[in-house]
Amino acid sequence: METFLQDLRYAFRQLRRSPGFALTAILTLTMAIGANVVVFGVVNALVLHPLPVPEASRVYSIQPRNGIAISYPNFEDIRDRNTTFSGVSVVRIARMGLDTSGSARPVWGYEVSGSYFEMLGVKPMLGRFFTPAEDKKSNGEPYTVLSYNCWKTQFGSDPGVAGKTVRINKHEFVVLGVAPKDFNGTERFIWPEVWVPIHDEPEVEGYNWIENRGDYNAWVVARLKAGVTPQQANADLGNIAAQLSRQYPDVDKGLELVLSQPGFLGDMMGGPIHGFLLGVMLLAGLVLLAACANLGGLFAARISDRAKEIGIRIAIGSSRRRILRQLVTESACLSLLGGAISACLAAGLLHALAMWRPQTDFPVQLLVEPDAWVYLFAALLSLATGLLFGIIPARQVWKTDPNQVLKASGGTAIALRRFSLRDVLLAVQIALCCLLVTASFVALRGLQRTFDLPLGFHPEGVTVAALDTHLAGYEHSGEIQKRLLEAVRAIPGITGATVSNSIPLSLNQSETSVYPPGTTTFTAANQAFSTNYYEVSPGYFSVAGTRLLAGRDFTDHDDDKSPDVAIVNETFAKRLFGTTDVVGKTYPDGPGHRFLIVGVVEAGKYVTLTEDPARVVYWPLAQRGNSDTILLVRSHRSSAEMIPAMRKAIASVDPALPVFSLTTWPEVLSLVTFPARAATIALGVLGALAMMLAITGIFGMASYSVSKRMRELGIRVALGAQNRHVLKAALGRAVLLLGIGSAAGLVLGVAASRVLASIVYQATASDPWVIAAVVLTMGLIGLISAAIPASRALSAEPARLLHDE
Repeated sequence: METFLQDLRYAFRQLRRSPGFALTAILTLTMAIGANVVVFGVVNALVLHPLPVPEASRVYSIQPRNGIAISYPNFEDIRDRNTTFSGVSVVRIARMGLDTSGSARPVWGYEVSGSYFEMLGVKPMLGRFFTPAEDKKSNGEPYTVLSYNCWKTQFGSDPGVAGKTVRINKHEFVVLGVAPKDFNGTERFIWPEVWVPIHDEPEVEGYNWIENRGDYNAWVVARLKAGVTPQQANADLGNIAAQLSRQYPDVDKGLELVLSQPGFLGDMMGGPIHGFLLGVMLLAGLVLLAACANLGGLFAARISDRAKEIGIRIAIGSSRRRILRQLVTESACLSLLGGAISACLAAGLLHALAMWRPQTDFPVQLLVEPDAWVYLFAALLSLATGLLFGIIPARQVWKTDPNQVLKASGGTAIALRRFSLRDVLLAVQIALCCLLVTASFVALRGLQRTFDLPLGFHPEGVTVAALDTHLAGYEHSGEIQKRLLEAVRAIPGITGATVSNSIPLSLNQSETSVYPPGTTTFTAANQAFSTNYYEVSPGYFSVAGTRLLAGRDFTDHDDDKSPDVAIVNETFAKRLFGTTDVVGKTYPDGPGHRFLIVGVVEAGKYVTLTEDPARVVYWPLAQRGNSDTILLVRSHRSSAEMIPAMRKAIASVDPALPVFSLTTWPEVLSLVTFPARAATIALGVLGALAMMLAITGIFGMASYSVSKRMRELGIRVALGAQNRHVLKAALGRAVLLLGIGSAAGLVLGVAASRVLASIVYQATASDPWVIAAVVLTMGLIGLISAAIPASRALSAEPARLLHDE
């Protein structure tokens, strides 16, 4: 301990004698370690942190191989036929109107089977949970469970809340209990405020889909029996799926069931999210590696400058091991200081991210608050970093010859070889910088393409209000939707208003089956394809900015008393008929039900920005009827004027109508573009850090080279060397390393862009603009880094330098 304290005091003395070096090292480490701690904090919260349930490793989602949802009858068969699960439950998220004080507030809730809480092993904080026996018949026991957040904000943390009555969608429900504070369901992003038995679904949503085997709209969560492996469970699910496929070929033909990790809607979002976070973690690690290379180069240069001191210490009996240990202690002190600062900064950033709420009516939350694991990671990473760049100069210490050092007149004890350790470290650092810069520009270019992408509609200038008329007690939505349209059309300055059950690129999407013309047997085998559908009122295409290519728009005469009509997009028409000339043709979607196509519109994007051309059909809202109500109003007025005006207009129709969201259409799309924007921001920050490290690395190497060769440069100038020769002698090695490292980094960046392609639309490093931007950026890095050393080299005065010598 005494020796360690001596080394510690010596390290701080050395750092005090070199404040510039110490400050540079601490800032470098703060940036590099901080980036890694932030990324790890997100990965820890979203991937590594288990669900807040007992034995979370045995909890899985069950989903079709090519989807995420399962019908309720299929859930019942999985529950009753399996041999590998100790419990199976079903979950469906639904919009609800929660009335606690005379006015309904829009909330999101989970409809769950009675075994849900029991299967997960969650214990109530207050009261109790409903049981399987209380979830057996339609519109059965009117019970609800509150989330901790709902209990705290809506009920003032009332300890006697159990037994009280609330109204959900105009129906009375008895509060049974409150869930624990850390339990928000089995999904990482989607937090419910209430839970209700799934057999109360007709009261909650206004229609009963529970008995329909073809209605795939619920998620299934299960717990493995003790000792059962996921492989055994998958085999069991394979047998069940095969039985269902044979027993119900009309709806379940080709059904495949698989396990997936819960938390991200199964593999639909889990795969891309895990891949992206892993990629960002890798890139953050590369930034840290670049920082270590940078600091290793600085340490190596510093050891060269201290060669005489080290030689004297060896000559008078100090061991090389003791000297090396002191250097490692010095580097560990620096890294721990940098790590402590970066941990504080990272904690602040993670807290800000946890408080962020995207502009969407969906209950998206990010629980990424730092915990003990984040701080432990910061401490371990700091120590590892200190050891890594601290042992880089070990070879110099081990090879130092005290006799040669003491004979020298104060110059460096290590000759400037063709390629030294510092050169290799700098080349690696430049390559890593170029890789990160390339990834940043690839993401930025992809994001630009995202915003320039033809969407098939024009959201600018449109204000969107999301409501559900069923939540306000309206059994028939047509009349109230007409009154809402009349109210918003009376707002001064609007150019159009319409109603739809959903809008493209929102989370609420619906599908239907389409069969070829002339089909008489409607089975899964005869199905032409499935397609997204939208139910819209007249004027929708004008308000949305979707071009009508042929035929006509819907009119007020397309109601429930007229023949069923449809408008299809061009992709639908080409897929079903092989041509866009389809106005007047018909197609069936089931027995005895045919649609007359009256128009064709342009294709666009409907579910994701990266999807292939998708098929879509539009139906008149008056012929279908839907309580999901999206008001779209186009106006030249600003959103600051339109949002309060629309809120007032809606309240004038019925103040009890719960409004889930009221914002601009571009804001609604922000959730769709979030992955691309997040990737661009994350990679941009990492790229900026890498550029700063590259600049300091090249500057340090060039400055050190010039300072050590000033006498040589003075002689060259005295002998008549031109400026270009002086610059070549002083900075030629730095320029060569910049070129080698940049070429290697660009090749790596091209390979890495394939990972980005799954997150950012059309991300590719082969874009000429990306390559040009990378080359220009690396060139600017070289110019900025070498400007001061070059000026110093050109200002060499032979007479003064030789006189000083």
